[in-house]
Amino acid sequence: MSLETEQAGRSERWSGGALIAGAALCLVASGGLLWWRYGGSVFNDLVLAGLAWCF
Repeated sequence: MSLETEQAGRSERWSGGALIAGAALCLVASGGLLWWRYGGSVFNDLVLAGLAWCF
């Protein structure tokens, strides 16, 4: 395996991890904004709807 191939693999793993971390950060930020704007009713209703759909 050449040095260039190894560096490309590291770069791809790093960028993939950065994308996953960015997506998780966006999800947490959007949840925080929803909580700040609408309070617990959004999450309580969402959880109850999910449970009702499952059962």
